[in-house]
Amino acid sequence: MSRNFSTMMQEFPDVATYQSYMSIQRAQTLILPAICVMGFFANTLSLMVFLQPCLRRLSCSFYLAAKSASDFVFLATVFIIWLVRVDIHVFNTTGVCQIVVFFSYLTAFISIWLAVVLTVENLLCIWRPWYVQRTCNATSACVLTFSIVAIGIALYQFSLWNNGIGYDKMSSHDSTTDSNLQNIANHSPNATSERFDYRTDSTGEKLEVDLNEDSRTTTLAANPPSSTNSSGLTTTHAKTCMQLEKFEHFIVITTYIDSIITIFLPIVILAVTNSAIAFIAVRSSRRSRTLRKEKAVYQLPERQGASSSRGSASATLEKQASKFLFFVSVTLLVFHFPIHIVRLKMLVFSPSYQDVFLQRIFETLYYTHYAIGFFIYLIYGSNFRRVFISILTRNSY
Repeated sequence: MSRNFSTMMQEFPDVATYQSYMSIQRAQTLILPAICVMGFFANTLSLMVFLQPCLRRLSCSFYLAAKSASDFVFLATVFIIWLVRVDIHVFNTTGVCQIVVFFSYLTAFISIWLAVVLTVENLLCIWRPWYVQRTCNATSACVLTFSIVAIGIALYQFSLWNNGIGYDKMSSHDSTTDSNLQNIANHSPNATSERFDYRTDSTGEKLEVDLNEDSRTTTLAANPPSSTNSSGLTTTHAKTCMQLEKFEHFIVITTYIDSIITIFLPIVILAVTNSAIAFIAVRSSRRSRTLRKEKAVYQLPERQGASSSRGSASATLEKQASKFLFFVSVTLLVFHFPIHIVRLKMLVFSPSYQDVFLQRIFETLYYTHYAIGFFIYLIYGSNFRRVFISILTRNSY
């Protein structure tokens, strides 16, 4: 990844393009804290609603409550890294570095796979409802959620020992933080180590300065060292959280494995499962219209009685729940898919400066998804909306 990123930076055609990229990055610097703060409040409200007695016995509520908690922690890792941009270097300290990287991996894994489980359960609900009634409950949801957490811990415990504090050449705080945030979006924190700076000399010619040339992880001293490169420009070695060079080959392997299990495989499952749900829903709707027409032609009487009413009400509730989970899953795809497509292109093909622009924009969209779950639940979830309103008005539900 570091080689690819350096290639991207070299492909900026001129200083103006690079400055445009920096403008996008600065805009992101202003937007990220707003996203994080909104997400902290939104996910707290979601967790509070899903844990109400009337909802927490439902398996989907347990999954969504766990996802809200996971999203909260993920945004906390993004916020801690963002603090470096405003000269608060909590992230670049031993212990905090490793913990933040670990939880960024873990929570991204938990959130995406909980969404996968929800979508698969939704498919089963409309395809094999008898199976869901027997097996999909709060107990099974609890077991499956803790299994996902345990698997995530086992998979990503390596980030606690292959990251550390080293000296990294930099010309601005944004350049270091930009790399860290970029790789949070990729679920591969700190995989990028090479950065470039663009400056102009007295003649107006563009100078490309490798800000990480010959950088090595070293024992920290009281004052960060500095050096002068061949162009006569001085760069400062700053303490930063980074992946340790001795694990370079291991890092490359884990990056590709992580891409498969937290990006490409879940996205494929979500796309296929949602397509199947949409297909079944359309076919069911057509069948219902056909039956209604046949009843009208032959004047067949509707079933009467309490049992018929209960069956109709139950079917309506199931449709509402299925629609709610479908929109939750589709929203995740809409916000995640663009950044993952760009990242796939960057991994397979030679990246261009257009890819850099798109990645910066789409990763902001990606972060936003972790903050807006509450609003999605409020719009599409009738039960969620009813319980939330009852909490606000302090009425019984």
